[in-house]
Amino acid sequence: MRSFSRCRSSAGRDRDGRPFSGPEAAFSLLEILVTCVIVIAIMVAILQVVTNVQRSWQSASVDSFAEAEDAFSTLTQNLAAATLEPYQDFADSSGTFRTNSAAAFVPDHLARRSDLDFICGPTSGTNGLLTASGRTTAGCGVFFLAPEGYTQTETNTGMGRLLNAMGYFVEFGNDNDAPSFLLPTVQRWRWRLKQVRQPTESLQIYALTSSSTWVQQIVSSGATTPALAENIIALVVLPVRAASDSGTALSQDFRYDSRDATNPLTRHQLPARLRVAFMAIDEASAQILANQNGSNPPALVAAALFQKATQLDIDLASLDRTLTAQKINHRLFQREILLPAAAWSNTSSQ
Repeated sequence: MRSFSRCRSSAGRDRDGRPFSGPEAAFSLLEILVTCVIVIAIMVAILQVVTNVQRSWQSASVDSFAEAEDAFSTLTQNLAAATLEPYQDFADSSGTFRTNSAAAFVPDHLARRSDLDFICGPTSGTNGLLTASGRTTAGCGVFFLAPEGYTQTETNTGMGRLLNAMGYFVEFGNDNDAPSFLLPTVQRWRWRLKQVRQPTESLQIYALTSSSTWVQQIVSSGATTPALAENIIALVVLPVRAASDSGTALSQDFRYDSRDATNPLTRHQLPARLRVAFMAIDEASAQILANQNGSNPPALVAAALFQKATQLDIDLASLDRTLTAQKINHRLFQREILLPAAAWSNTSSQ
């Protein structure tokens, strides 16, 4: 007896050889092609999204200059908080203020005065800020006071306006932050951006009237000098006038000292703006240099660079070319920051 049931064959016909024409008919070739195109388009879109996410994650996780970028942000943020807290005091006819000595003092006029300090300039070489310390440094250093609220006394915790002495400079050396039991076997000779942060309880700014003496004090005792970032080979800090001020340049050689009695214009004044820049190299390049030089600092920044403020852009370009020629991966960070606490005046303090 013939069965009325039908089943599909590979050719799309029933057992009697007749093609299907009912609701159980197979998809047409066109429908299959359209479906494939849609599926492929969806898969391509998903693949692009996954690739972009993966690329973004990898970029964020292996960025060779992420530490340098964070350090630059910290440096500029703290510099912007610098203050001198100036006030008016009586000076004699020569511009000298009253002291605790027994010498007679004859007040003549009111003049701008501050008990705090702001100083920047080359750290090495003749009259370098850190030459006397015997440190191996490069570029500029900057030292100032800011209300950071850093304290080592528990009862003072939470007093966010307490003054702290702070400073930044680039130094070459071993990894002093590593545990001592590692250093005999693990040597990490690098250029590093150092941060000085002296707690309020250790401030000596009111007792030391010389800027050079004060700088030596805060980098040698009463302060921690951890590495804020590795592989920073040069720091430059240039004081400049306000954008609307067309007076003479505040510094010809990156030096600025608010306690310099020989410069009545800058005495007891913060500069209106600072141009800050530093050059970073990546860890791979730093390791190659360490393998080649060991404990000897690699001479990456020529001694002739960063001597004249007017040549800053030229010197930065020259350093960039030098590093590129040596196939050293590097990145320049630079920014111009305003000092909100500055109340610049073209009137002499005397």
